[in-house]
Amino acid sequence: MPAKTKSSTAKQSAKLGPGGSESLDEFDNEMDIQQKAIASNLDETTRESPVEPIDNRSLEEILAGISPPPPPAMTNEPGAPRLMITHIVNQNFKSYAGKQILGPFHKRFSCIIGPNGSGKSNVIDSMLFVFGYRAQKIRSKKLSVLIHNSDEHKDIQSCTVEVHFQKIIDKEGDDFEVIPNSNFYVSRTAYKDNSSLYHVNGKKSTFKDVGMLLRSHGIDLDHNRFLILQGEVEQIAMMKPKGQNEHSEGMLEYLEDIIGSGRLKEPIQILCRRVEILNEQRGEKLNRVKMVEKEKDALEGEKNHAIEFLLLKNEIVKNRNCVLQYYIHDVQKRIADLAAQKQKIHEDTQDTRDKSAKLVEDIKIKNNDLKHLEKKLGKITKFIEEKKEEFAQFDLQDVKVREKLKHSKSKEKKLQKQLQKDIEKLEELKSIPGDNENTIRDATAKREQLEQNKVKEEEKLKKVMDTLKQETKGLQEDKETKEKELMELSKAVNESRSKMDVAQSELDIYLSQHKFALDQLNQAKETLATNIDTLKERKATIKDMEIKIPQCEQELLKDEKELEKIIHSEAQIRNNVYELRQKVEEAKSSLTVNRSWGRVLEAVMQQKNTGKIAGIYGRLGDLGAIEEKYDVAISSSCGALDNIVVDTIDTAQECVKFLKKQNIGVATFICLDKMKVWERNMGKIQTPEKVPRLFDMVKISDEAIRPAFYFALRDTLVAKDLEQATRVAFQKDKRWRVVTMEGQIIEQSGTMTGGGRRVMKGRMGSSLVVEITPEEMDKMEAKLQKDLIVAQKYQEQKSHLEEKVVKERQNIREMKNTLEKYTASIQGLTEQQIHLTIQVKDFEANVALAAPDQNKLKELQTTLETFKKEYEKAAAMAGKVETEVKRLHTLIIDINSKKLKTQQDKLDQLNKQIDDCASSITKARVAIKTAERNFKKAEEAVNRTKGEIGENQKEVEDLTEELKQVEEKGAIVLKECSEAQVQQNSYSSFNGLLHLTKLPKASNLIPLS
Repeated sequence: MPAKTKSSTAKQSAKLGPGGSESLDEFDNEMDIQQKAIASNLDETTRESPVEPIDNRSLEEILAGISPPPPPAMTNEPGAPRLMITHIVNQNFKSYAGKQILGPFHKRFSCIIGPNGSGKSNVIDSMLFVFGYRAQKIRSKKLSVLIHNSDEHKDIQSCTVEVHFQKIIDKEGDDFEVIPNSNFYVSRTAYKDNSSLYHVNGKKSTFKDVGMLLRSHGIDLDHNRFLILQGEVEQIAMMKPKGQNEHSEGMLEYLEDIIGSGRLKEPIQILCRRVEILNEQRGEKLNRVKMVEKEKDALEGEKNHAIEFLLLKNEIVKNRNCVLQYYIHDVQKRIADLAAQKQKIHEDTQDTRDKSAKLVEDIKIKNNDLKHLEKKLGKITKFIEEKKEEFAQFDLQDVKVREKLKHSKSKEKKLQKQLQKDIEKLEELKSIPGDNENTIRDATAKREQLEQNKVKEEEKLKKVMDTLKQETKGLQEDKETKEKELMELSKAVNESRSKMDVAQSELDIYLSQHKFALDQLNQAKETLATNIDTLKERKATIKDMEIKIPQCEQELLKDEKELEKIIHSEAQIRNNVYELRQKVEEAKSSLTVNRSWGRVLEAVMQQKNTGKIAGIYGRLGDLGAIEEKYDVAISSSCGALDNIVVDTIDTAQECVKFLKKQNIGVATFICLDKMKVWERNMGKIQTPEKVPRLFDMVKISDEAIRPAFYFALRDTLVAKDLEQATRVAFQKDKRWRVVTMEGQIIEQSGTMTGGGRRVMKGRMGSSLVVEITPEEMDKMEAKLQKDLIVAQKYQEQKSHLEEKVVKERQNIREMKNTLEKYTASIQGLTEQQIHLTIQVKDFEANVALAAPDQNKLKELQTTLETFKKEYEKAAAMAGKVETEVKRLHTLIIDINSKKLKTQQDKLDQLNKQIDDCASSITKARVAIKTAERNFKKAEEAVNRTKGEIGENQKEVEDLTEELKQVEEKGAIVLKECSEAQVQQNSYSSFNGLLHLTKLPKASNLIPLS
């Protein structure tokens, strides 16, 4: 019910108090006031959507604002003067050479016609030139082009055009009368430099003065319609009857502009719009009057019920007064009884005070014990932290020692390889002197042989020179002799070679068994050493991993718990951030809506927020929500959305008094205590074509407000379009109030509302709005920023811990795999070590058994050496004889002329071979000396490497001992830390027990009174 109706009802209720002395006449007067308030309220609550602003000027003001018509250029009224052109004087203008006079013109001269090339355009151009048109309008690029130029008239510097005017008064026929002193002429001169000058009656003037003169005589230079050029007539004839839009021009606009009636267009539109609005308002007011009359008739019965209700209420007040008097008497009696009980309770509390004092002493003792225990717990915690730090140092030292040990073992392997290389080099250097001595011996023997051959060849040369005559006879005999000797020597060489090969085979066979056993022994020893190193290394790794894996697992478990905690916290803070962000957005929307309420509503809500007026719910449109697609429908059809909802009619009266006192404005209130009458109509109803009821689409957080929405909406239906709305509204058995999605309304009376450019929307939101103050808004935004920072911090911690957990899991998995693999291989390596140890012993025994007899070995080597010397001797002798045979053969074949040269070449070759032998001997001696020096260096390198190996082995032993000591110390520290943690846990549990059983402080005990 609107506030004005409820206000009058409240006054009526106040007057008809317990005495019930109000007369019926005064009551009827109050009911008349109520009827007027209902009509006024109905006018307020059914207010339609705002229309376009109306021009409130009076008709006289609108007509007075019309601009005056333009003065006519000429008139056809008899006796009225008008302007005409008498003649035109052209001087050197375009095709007119010299001075040419065009005219005189007829008094009704209005157009120029003629065939092409007859000079029509030149006449028009001369007028355009005088009236100030630019050169481009006169079909020229510049003014200097207008000057006449021909073979007979060259180098003309200027051209001039004069237009002569006069005012006349028309008479019958072609006769007219010239007004005295009305003649004048205007001229314009153009020069070669494209400049021009104007003259009026021969006096120099400006274009502005010329324009003012011509306009004063009615020549319209602004619109240029006094002179129609060739082609413009066709354009005007082809114009459309009316322009397509406000920016285009048609024949109607063109003629209105000429006539001057365009100035009346705006006033006509304003007056037509005003007529439409007044017709709409008249129909609307008429419908409202009819509806108010129906409402008044419908409320007549309720008025009678209200009178009966007030009479009964007065009777109830009288009876209630009696009941209250009895209640007062009863309460006084009960107060006396309770005073006696209070005295008794006061006595009983004395014992409780004594117990409380005793408890205070016990609390002090317990608190002292707790402080002492907390000190002990702090010392133990500090001791555990120190031991953890000490253990961390031992752990770090353990890692360092292991790395050094690993480095030392690697260094030992490298030194062993270097020692092996140095020993091999030493052995190689040992063999160099012997090889070179053999080379020297062979070269010396060869040189001696060559020297002997040289002596022989010199003698042969001498003989050749003496016996050139006996050429081939002696040589043939020598050759045959030598060939026989060579055959015998070859036989001896083959026999000695065969003996040498047999001796060498016997020696190799005798040494092969010992060499094979020795190779087996060396290979087994190398394998055993590798096995021992691998076994030691894997055992150390297993021991290390057995310590590290539990630590890593404990660290992983700790990190996983921390990660799970952070994930939970992050999810929780993110949910909080999401909810808080939604609240902030809703609060912003609410704050924006509140700010757009208006002065009246803002003032009322300020009274609510400050607590000065209780019972105010707020604006009806803000107390509910509706889907966005129904926004236009409810905004257009529900005028009561801007009404303020209060709990009772008394609250409404307080608000009205406040608004009136502050002179803020007028507001309409809906009182919930008067809305219960509508509850019986709020249930579901059957609707035509099952179209939804607008009331059912509204979402409400407080059910107490729902009757107010039904009061505002009633059974208004929502249709998709106007066609469905028309179908639904006019049913045979009942008429319905229907609104379309576009805001078109069909009332029950049959009236229809709609149209207009703007659509009303936004008067109700799509979500329930919570009222909030700007201070609360700032606090929410600050908390949101704080939670966002915390969420980001949790995200960073989560990413870091996830990466750390993944690495720890991978590291533990790899260590477990390595531990499992090494543990499984320990037994195999141990068995292999035992087997290799036995195998080495067997190979050593085999080597000892296969060792050669030194006497027999020496005998075989001596035999081999003897056969070798014999072979070399026989081969040398056979080689000499063979060489001699070849030489003799060559001598025999060659002709006598070549004998001397050939013999000389042989002698030169022998000299060269002797020099080569001497050079070989020198190189071998140098190599022997170099090998002796390198041998000493190699021995020093071997000894140095052996020393480094010994030092490295000692370092490995020291590091192993240090590692053992670090592990023992770490175990002791770990044991102490574990014992301290056990003690800490026991203290912590005891401390927790104390806290659980801890009594309140003495200051917290409130004495009973």
